[in-house]
Amino acid sequence: MNLIRKYYIQNGQFFITTTPVLISTVLGSCVSVCLWDKRTHIGGMNHYLLPGTEEDKAGNADRGFPAVKMLIRSLLNRGVDKADLEAKIFGGCNSLYQKNDLYEIGKRNIDVARQILKENDIAIVASDTGGQFGRKIIFNTGTGKVKMRLLNRTAADINEEINKGFNY
Repeated sequence: MNLIRKYYIQNGQFFITTTPVLISTVLGSCVSVCLWDKRTHIGGMNHYLLPGTEEDKAGNADRGFPAVKMLIRSLLNRGVDKADLEAKIFGGCNSLYQKNDLYEIGKRNIDVARQILKENDIAIVASDTGGQFGRKIIFNTGTGKVKMRLLNRTAADINEEINKGFNY
């Protein structure tokens, strides 16, 4: 029996592997980009919190611009051909500020991923982004498939319950 290893990543982290594993994370306004080489089956996923800026040279993996660029560069350093990469994008919800998201963090996070992937000519083959609910995703680097579950409660709903004392 061959058991597949499981890894969980948090914001500011990314994971790349040449062997089949399951990489999971939970996203709110954060975004994860899953990259998979359909020829070699090398895959990787990131999880970033804020969009950051194009000028960001510090390499802070919890910012979108450097996080997506690091993920791409790390795969290329493992011999992956950009033409063989497929991308999937998840997250970027508006769970904290349903009525008014002044900073539009989720939307800006999504835009960063799309922009960098487009600049690198990497096809986005699937995405589930935006909305008001978070997501749990599990990326199988052996197959390139991602399972996603939409979480049915927002952070605002949970905070409201906490403030009410969970109806006690």
